[in-house]
Amino acid sequence: MNLQMKCLRRIRARMEGCNVSDELLDRSAAARTGHRLIQLAVIVRTIEPLLVLVAAVLLTAVPVVAQPGGSFFGQNDQATGSGVREAIRWGRNLLFLMGVGGIGWGAMNIMGGKAWGRQMLGGGLAMGIGGILALIYSFSQGNAVNLDTDLGN
Repeated sequence: MNLQMKCLRRIRARMEGCNVSDELLDRSAAARTGHRLIQLAVIVRTIEPLLVLVAAVLLTAVPVVAQPGGSFFGQNDQATGSGVREAIRWGRNLLFLMGVGGIGWGAMNIMGGKAWGRQMLGGGLAMGIGGILALIYSFSQGNAVNLDTDLGN
C-alpha cells in the first residue's frame, strides 16, 4: 500500500471521529458549517508539515529576492559555484557515512536474527548516490574520471 493511500485513510479515520447525526445536519445550518470546519481543520492538520516547509522557504527566499539589484546570488558568481561544490562535497560525505552506518546496522541485525534487508538496501543506495555525488564533485573540480578498462593489467 502506498503512502498516499495511507494518508487518505488516516484523514478519513480522523474525519469519522467527528460524527454528527444526519438528522441534526439536515436541520441545522450551524451544525453543517461546524462539521465542514472540523473536516477542514483535520485536513490542514494533516498537511501542516508541508505548510511549515513552504512558509520557511518563502520567509528565507523573499528577503533575498527583494534586495536592491535583484540578483539572487549577489555579485560574485564564484562564491555561488564554491558554495554548490561544498554542498555536493558535504552531501557526498554524509551519504557515504550513512551508507556505512546502514550496512553496519544491517550486519548487526543479521547477527541478531532480525530483519536486515531494508538496512542493507538503504545503506547500498546511500553509498551509490554518494558515489554519483563524488563523480559530480570530481567533474566540478575539473578532474577527468578515468575508466580502467583493462582491469588492472
